[in-house]
Amino acid sequence: MIKVGIIGGTGYTGVELLRLLAVHPQVELKAITSRREAGRKVAVLLFLS
Repeated sequence: MIKVGIIGGTGYTGVELLRLLAVHPQVELKAITSRREAGRKVAVLLFLS
């Protein structure tokens, strides 16, 4: 399992990277940072809820 952290997870590139890595079988998302979206759930950014 590859542990991954994303810095700047709310910009276009960060969100697209989140979408790809969220379904990757060998990746475990450990941390996502964003100054602009502090406190928001990741599912909202990925349009899952």
